[in-house]
Parts: sequence; C-alpha cells; structure tokens
Amino acid sequence: MNRKNMNVKPLKMIFSILLICISVAVLFGCGKKPIRDGYVDQTKTVDELAIRGQITFTVNNESGTEAEAMAPKSVVRAFMMEFPDAVVKYEESSRTTYPTRISAGDIGDVFWCDANDTSNYHNVHNALMPLDAYIKPMNIDMGDVYSGALDAGKIDGRLYMVPRKIGESVLVYNVNILQQAGIDFDNTVATPWDQFKDICKQMTITENGQILQCGASMKLAWAPVWQMFFRGWGGKWIDNINHRVTITDSNEVMTGVNEMINGVLEGWLYPEDMMNAITGAVKEKFEKIPDGNGNMSKVCFKTFNNMTWLTRYGNGYDALKIEWDFCPFPEMPTHNISTDATGYVVYNRTSNPDTAAAFALFFLTDSGQRAYHSQTGSSVPLLKSLAEDTFWYGPGTEWTDKNYKVFVSYTDKTQPCFVSMQAPLEIAEIFSDAAMSQAIGRVISGTKDAQTAFGELQTKANEKWRTLMTG
Repeated sequence: MNRKNMNVKPLKMIFSILLICISVAVLFGCGKKPIRDGYVDQTKTVDELAIRGQITFTVNNESGTEAEAMAPKSVVRAFMMEFPDAVVKYEESSRTTYPTRISAGDIGDVFWCDANDTSNYHNVHNALMPLDAYIKPMNIDMGDVYSGALDAGKIDGRLYMVPRKIGESVLVYNVNILQQAGIDFDNTVATPWDQFKDICKQMTITENGQILQCGASMKLAWAPVWQMFFRGWGGKWIDNINHRVTITDSNEVMTGVNEMINGVLEGWLYPEDMMNAITGAVKEKFEKIPDGNGNMSKVCFKTFNNMTWLTRYGNGYDALKIEWDFCPFPEMPTHNISTDATGYVVYNRTSNPDTAAAFALFFLTDSGQRAYHSQTGSSVPLLKSLAEDTFWYGPGTEWTDKNYKVFVSYTDKTQPCFVSMQAPLEIAEIFSDAAMSQAIGRVISGTKDAQTAFGELQTKANEKWRTLMTG
C-alpha cells in the first residue's frame, strides 16, 4: 500500500470542505441569509405559493399600550385562520432599534415602516424585498386601493411598503368656540380658503396687543402642512423631470408661502410646535397661546393627520369638557390634500419569502382591512369598497359619532405627504422639520424675507441634486 497516496485523499477532503465553508461565508455575508429579489412565477396561484411555516412580525407600538396592539394582533389571527399552515409570531420593538436590528440581521420577516423609513431602509440599508410580483398570484384588487396610500410605499414605481391605512390630512376643531362666535359651520365639505380665513379672524380675540384666542393652530414646519400651502395656488415646487427644486422660481408657490406667513403675522394662525424658532414681537404676541395640546381651549382648528392621534386628542378635549369634531382641510384655489400611509415591509433576507409577502399583502384584502380597522388603535381603511362602512368609526372608544367620513372625502385630491416620496432622501433631508422651522421662523421673526430664506433652501437642494446626478 502506498502511504503517500493515502495522505492525498484526506488533504483533498479538507480542501473541499474549506472551499465549501468559504463559499457559504461569501453567500451569507457575515452570517446573513441570502437576499431575496421578490420574484415569483406569475402563472402561480395563491394555493401554489409556499404560505406555510413561521415568520416574525415586528410592530412599533408607539404608545406601548395594549389598545394600540389590538389591531395588528387581530390581523395576525385573521391571517392564520385563512392560511392555517402559517404561523405569525408577533413582537413589539421600537422603530429606533430597527437600523441596528437590520444590520444584525435579526429584524422580523415583516416589520412596520412609514414612507421615510421605507426610503431609508431600501436606499441606505438595502433591506427590503419588492412585493410587486406577489400581487397577481395573491389575487389583490389594486383598483380598490386608494392611490394616495399605495404611492407612499412605492420607490421607483415598485411597491416595497404595503400600506395598512390611508392618512388624509384633516383638521380637528373646537365646536364651542364656533358656537360662541355665532358661526354656522358645515364640517362635511372643505371651506374655501378665503372664507376659512374670515372665520378664523372672527374667532381671534386680542387684548392689549396679545392674542388670547386664535382661529387656527397648524404644524406649519411639518411636511404634510407646508406642502399643501406650496401647492395650493397652482405651484409646483419639485420638478422631477429636470431634478430641481423650484420654490422661489414659482410665483404660485411663493403665493402659498406668503399666505401661510401672513396668517401668522395677522394673528389668526398659531405656528404650532415651532415657537422656539420665532423671536421678537410675533413671539410675544402669541405668549398667551400654549403649544401642543395645551391650546385646545385657545384655538378653534388644529392640525390632525393620523388616527393614532385620536385617543390623545379625544382625551384632551374631553378633559377640558370641550365639544369637538373633525372637518376637512380648507380648500385652497388648487385643492390638494397631503396624504401618507404607514404599513409593513418584508425583510429581503427572510427565510420564508412567500409567507412574509402573503402576510404583508394581506393588508390589501377585505379580510385584512376588516380585521385591522375593527379594533381599538386602528385607523382609516385604504379600500374604496369600505369607504361607506362604519365599522372603523372609532371602534372601542366613546367617539364613534364623530365626522369620520372626512377622512375619505377628498381621496381624488391627494398628494404625497413626505418629500422622500417625491425626491431622493438626500433632498428630503434638506427639508426636514427642523430646517423648515428655521426658515419659516426667520421669515415670521423678520430676520429674513421669504425669497431669501426659501431661496437658500432651494439653492442647497439644487446643488445637492446636481451632485447626485453627476456623481
């Protein structure tokens, strides 16, 4: 027997094992699973998908209450009833932990996102699986889904986030102030802008140069609000074809900017959540109006965007024994309503892509929507076929008699809520809440005129966009 040849086989075996280990390490990348591209054969039916096995569903419970958890847990139960071979493990984790968990590879197979997060986790973290290919096999009726909600989850035309609801911007208002002012108000239709201004001025009370009560309180530095002003007079502030921001280049956009600023200067519009950015006489004039929920008895109309605010606002008004209700955002000459949606995405390293995709897309079905929106902590259904239903009118609360129809009244006028839904993330960051608060605050304080303050933002954004296009 040749001992030399006997040693060759073990060496070859060791070498082969080493090659396999290296290949596995490269494939999985520091222990991570392979990236799923979301492809599925379009001839498959839902019964032919591998909707079985366990997935983890990571939810951001903002309030930390059981009430907020009821809606997503209800969807878990409904999904497992419809797909009995699948198991969905529910877990709660703050959204602040998601980037770390994505990097570590231990985020849930399906997890919560808003539009900004979706853009970040796709463009920066490369963590999301596109879901378009599953729509046909899952037999989803996309024509029944409000486009404003769908657009919130799309990047470059592809669906990454499945919306759970539609968030149409509306106002919540103090009924008592209107009645005391003797104003007959119709909360079923959007009040024309000039009429809305007149109503707000009538309700504004000033004494010794200080405002004791004003008509409206709006989060002016928040993208859903300021964008409605930018678009409200027919202007277009983002040119996606030529990759430019065109705020000060447009007379129509600047008309909207000035309408917003003048409302504050005239004293009938309180700039909520940005008083720290204002100095001088205007700040002193508003000192009697508290910020946030504290101004519920001092202002009539307030910004209201998301139904997750319902408990906080409802309890606030009730504690003050104030009658309240919802109404549409006022109708500017070019009527537009900022709309967002939050929802769920699929981690592109999931071990169970069919089940994960099926669960996420379950939110676009009648069963999924009914399961979610029939619970406390729910929101506004995103299916047109459910618009006239009432099961989602504040379930589990004492406020089921409010004007909930307002949340689906102008779905044909919806426009993207956040800048990241319209431009690269690097551009969206330039128009952060903090940056807009600073720009608007300077104009209100009189330290800069509107053309200069917003011109600086426009220049910064266009320089960055040019870099992105040429870099």
